[in-house]
Amino acid sequence: MKRHLLLTLLAFCSCTLFAQQKQSHIGYVAFSNIDKYVPFDTASIRVWYALNALDIKDENTYIDWQILEIGKHSNKYYSYFVWESDSLRTVDQKTNRSGNFSKKLLPRGRNGDGNWNELQYHVLIAEKGNIRTYNRERLSQYEGYYDEPYPDQKWSLTQDTATICGYRCQKATCRYHGRDFEAWFTTEIPVRYGPWKFGGLPGLIVKAYDTDHLYTFECTGVERVRRPMVRSKYARRKPIKRETVLKLERKINENPAKTLGWKDMDGNALSKVYPYEPLELE
Repeated sequence: MKRHLLLTLLAFCSCTLFAQQKQSHIGYVAFSNIDKYVPFDTASIRVWYALNALDIKDENTYIDWQILEIGKHSNKYYSYFVWESDSLRTVDQKTNRSGNFSKKLLPRGRNGDGNWNELQYHVLIAEKGNIRTYNRERLSQYEGYYDEPYPDQKWSLTQDTATICGYRCQKATCRYHGRDFEAWFTTEIPVRYGPWKFGGLPGLIVKAYDTDHLYTFECTGVERVRRPMVRSKYARRKPIKRETVLKLERKINENPAKTLGWKDMDGNALSKVYPYEPLELE
């Protein structure tokens, strides 16, 4: 079997009440050759965020480790664990003559075995007041991109302060895509950006979470750098409606077997429903 072949794995396992744990029922092994990536800007700041960390000091307890690259003209937000895996597989494609696949090449993270979730397998690029989401889906016909205004939150500042990741921070709140969020920003780093799609505050957002505490993005470090920002050419990506993507992702998370058309050894359709709490409700 070719190393860059898309493999589908199904594990009917127990669920917890933790949102991202509910996204661990479908394995995703996808290869993206980073040798073919092209530069589009130069990053001056890199911010690292842990997604749903059990222990902020231990990256092995993260669902994902994500990076915000801030350039002169644009920003890029992506999964380091997926980037790391793609890098390893790019090398493996050129050096592994036996063709044997190793699980060590799969993205790390608390879900294990490279299991797919939309927050890990999407890349967000912001420029000129727009944020474009390139989605990497379980069904290739749904892969594409969609645009939104950036930043697009209407924040209310509070008087609450705290020290997070070594920075003095202030709290702000907003309602966005159907959920209430709280964010902590620091004016010690005067950029108007943050994790995921968050931005627009008078300082870097170092922590953000929904008030149900299902999804938490927390800064683990800030680097001053000068390095190329690179991206896939996305030559086969076409525009797709955001609503279409969200509808598919709900179906895949709630009933992966039925959505992906899996069958048992006797040819009977498989179906099992799991609870799911998406980050975006609308």
